[in-house]
Amino acid sequence: MLLSYGWKYFVTSGLLSTITAIIMRAYEYEILANKVKRTTALLGSFLLLLIFLAFIDERIILLPAMIAILFRFFFSNQLSKLVRKNDGFIAPSDFRCCDADNEKYDRVKRVIDLVFGVFLFIFLLPVMILLGLLILFTSGKPIIIKQERIGKDEKTFGMYKFRTFTNSDHNKKVTHIGKIIRPLRLDELPQIFNVIKGDMSIVGPRPELKEFHEMAKEHIPNYICRLKVKPGITGWAQINYKYTTTLEEYRIKTSYDLFYVKNRSCILDFKCVMKTPFTILEEFIEAVKKHIKL
Repeated sequence: MLLSYGWKYFVTSGLLSTITAIIMRAYEYEILANKVKRTTALLGSFLLLLIFLAFIDERIILLPAMIAILFRFFFSNQLSKLVRKNDGFIAPSDFRCCDADNEKYDRVKRVIDLVFGVFLFIFLLPVMILLGLLILFTSGKPIIIKQERIGKDEKTFGMYKFRTFTNSDHNKKVTHIGKIIRPLRLDELPQIFNVIKGDMSIVGPRPELKEFHEMAKEHIPNYICRLKVKPGITGWAQINYKYTTTLEEYRIKTSYDLFYVKNRSCILDFKCVMKTPFTILEEFIEAVKKHIKL
């Protein structure tokens, strides 16, 4: 049917369907086999189609994507048997720090980070100004805080974030604005400054607080090998694992970080960036559930 509209519409339709599937991780085992995750993928896919509608005149172009979304949702159990589980992790005890050497790509990546960082800063500047004003008018100063984090080669640096907690020295609470922007990770937008400065990268292991770094360094083999690269705003561990609080969770998270360190490339970085919206949507839905006690 789409061919009757011309090859341009046919190709555009296939491209939009593919982009939606990649961003919402539609054909990954972990999504297909988990009811909550595939429901998130369904919701996110239709949200993407609504965004596409703003830029497309011929709505019929989105029809194949809609059919594919519904097909994946209703036949997820059958599809999950056809795809393999994610093996994107390396046990810390099996890792060698020499596997982390990739200076050639790191130099290329710095250029990509700088160009992409400047673009993001210009593109998102109106959003950051709006968030800054909302924080200022609802909870005062400071608007942006700086936290000491551990970066590449165990060097400390100041990581920027929008303030999402009250100013009280005792019994700090998440502000009303913070309850909205934290699940959406909008509080991390100032870290674009860190990327431009060279402290961080767009993609990489998350920078840890000093106390968590010391704990992991003492108990997890080869943990410091993850610090052979710059920390990132998003990363392989962030999109494949949850927020960590216990030592065992840090051990699993480190396994994903080490996989990234060993296999980092333009393709893997692109995958991390493209799959980040699904993780943000997933965390936002969880935050909403907790807020309304579902």
